Amino acid sequence: MKRLEALLFQRCPVCLEGATFYRLLTMHKQCPRCGTVYEREHGYFLTSMFVGYAVGFLVLLPSAVWMAFSDVSITLFSIVIILETIIVWPLIFRYSRIIWMHIDQILDPRSKNK
Repeated sequence: MKRLEALLFQRCPVCLEGATFYRLLTMHKQCPRCGTVYEREHGYFLTSMFVGYAVGFLVLLPSAVWMAFSDVSITLFSIVIILETIIVWPLIFRYSRIIWMHIDQILDPRSKNK
């Protein structure tokens, strides 16, 4: 339950307390609480792109299905999906990284540095 709370509030995957982002799209290099370096290796967050694709698909799917069954024009469909993507993109970016870090921590645990 503590991990789920840390994931929802975008906290460190190791100590579950330190903030991971300090701006909308800018991460701390390491946890301000426990000192864990977030990027384990060069290109570490490339895997989070796959998480982002899945999350983005799940977020956009309900409105796409609804519009497809409502028989809206392709122009309106495209505009709505593009606008929805632009609006939710920062959240998808943040949560794809957070989800990936927590999955990675579960699969290959690190101990707290401090």
